[in-house]
Amino acid sequence: MDYNPPPRSELPEGPADPSLSGHGAPANIEPEYVFQENKRDFKHSGPGIASFVIALVTLVGYAVSFVFVGMQASDILSNSNDVIADSSETIMFLGLTVLILAAVNVIGAVIGIIGLTLRRRRKVFAIIGTIINGAILLLFMLLIATILVNAGA
Repeated sequence: MDYNPPPRSELPEGPADPSLSGHGAPANIEPEYVFQENKRDFKHSGPGIASFVIALVTLVGYAVSFVFVGMQASDILSNSNDVIADSSETIMFLGLTVLILAAVNVIGAVIGIIGLTLRRRRKVFAIIGTIINGAILLLFMLLIATILVNAGA
């Protein structure tokens, strides 16, 4: 038994009874519905893009602050007049910068999670932003834990 439909050339041109077409001319057979393909052409999620941008900005911020502190430390060690007074400013700058950037990473991770929960949106940037922000926060927590363990010893 053949389950394939007949080719379009074998289909009848109109109804067998000309009175059914309304004006006596043969009517073309058109399907009652048109198949529309779901292309899944979703837009990128706004919070996901924001999370990704925040992750990139904080990575650049960490790099710039560590390079700046490294340059300051090399200047302090080369002059060695008053190491304690000069190094305290540099350490304070590094500490405040890292704390501010870690707070921004928390915001970026939360925004990334919000971007992951949106429906009918692409989640690529939300996934990447959440992973980068989470990894930076994990490294920050490991840094704090290492400092606390070494301070107690």
